[in-house]
Amino acid sequence: MVLTKEYTTSPPTFKHLTPYERGKICALLKEGFSPTQIAKKLGRHRSTIYREIKRGTTTQLRTDLTTYSTYFPETGQVV
Repeated sequence: MVLTKEYTTSPPTFKHLTPYERGKICALLKEGFSPTQIAKKLGRHRSTIYREIKRGTTTQLRTDLTTYSTYFPETGQVV
């Protein structure tokens, strides 16, 4: 009797977002596209785009001391 290994699961096929894709997300957000529309344009799943936006969004302070949140691709890359 010979035992052989048979793997039933396939290896993960994910890939990270590139800096170019992060920049494209930022540009499309500024143009007013929704995360779902951005996902279709980039060929990624919409949850990937939602997570990236959440990861790269930071709170900024204006000169009049009010705050606002905006997406920065560099922040998403670092995190």
